[in-house]
Amino acid sequence: MSLPQRRGDYRKIDMSNMSYCKFHNTLIDLIDCRNTIEEMVAGDEDEVFVLSHDEARAAEALAEQCLDILTLLCEHAGVDLDEHQDARVLMRSVIDSLPRR
Repeated sequence: MSLPQRRGDYRKIDMSNMSYCKFHNTLIDLIDCRNTIEEMVAGDEDEVFVLSHDEARAAEALAEQCLDILTLLCEHAGVDLDEHQDARVLMRSVIDSLPRR
């Protein structure tokens, strides 16, 4: 199954949040979050898009979890992340650059 890149590319199927569909449901929500961040950083310059304090903290925590998932997958695949230790520092500076209220 190819992964959707934009909102609307993935038809939302009515599924409860059962363990057998947690990745399906999370994928849909993660794509929506990614698209929102894309709109924030690459959207119309006349439109100001600012996250609330709580949403900014949640976006930061989500980015941390995504990096943790990537770390787990790399470790499983035998990829040495020591070469990329500055990834967390880079992620932190990117998250800190997002507009906040």
